[in-house]
Amino acid sequence: MDGNEKAQHNREAFQLERLILFTDAVFAIAITLLVIELKVPELEHRTEHEASSALLRLIPKFIGFLISFFIIAIYWTAHHRIFRFVRHLDNKLIWLNMLFLLSIVLIPFTTAYQSEYGMLAMSWVLYSVNIIATGLLQARIQTYLRHPANGLVAAHERTHPDLDLVRPLMTPLVFAVSLVLALFVHPWVMRMVPGVVFPLLGLYFGRRRRRLEQVYTKQAAMHTAQPSA
Repeated sequence: MDGNEKAQHNREAFQLERLILFTDAVFAIAITLLVIELKVPELEHRTEHEASSALLRLIPKFIGFLISFFIIAIYWTAHHRIFRFVRHLDNKLIWLNMLFLLSIVLIPFTTAYQSEYGMLAMSWVLYSVNIIATGLLQARIQTYLRHPANGLVAAHERTHPDLDLVRPLMTPLVFAVSLVLALFVHPWVMRMVPGVVFPLLGLYFGRRRRRLEQVYTKQAAMHTAQPSA
């Protein structure tokens, strides 16, 4: 690698690092905004009964906080996994990432809305649309990274299990089904729907582990087949 190539490589690495650091900061802010909604209740009479009653009234907000915390955490870990394959940046990837972050920073608002008006189906619809949009944008980023013409990922890594589209589409699918169910069941039942996501992720990671084992076995076989120097 000559001086010009090294300078170009360093510039690209710096730009990629800036994008990732900015993304991490946005995720951190989104998670922080979630907990802001958990305000300590003000009690007119500081008795054990009133304190317990006030805490019970916060349960919907605690449930909303926990669900959204883990959803944001899942998307952050997914972003961490897929961007480790990125070798170059272009404007389209930057803006796709910005749109993805837009959906992330909306989650604290839709979570608060859903927690406050949980008895209304509209609150769950708004929240679900937000989560569906986030998952679809992640899938769009991965599709863009996998496309050979874009040259953002090394050729041998485009088929890596961490870049497949099964995982990012599972969560939108679950929440899309919940939108249909919201027409027939009580809105409170919808709070239990995200619990379906985690068993599905467990199944996915079992599939991912098997695919990774196949990749490593293939790489080991290719390495063994190479003639020694």
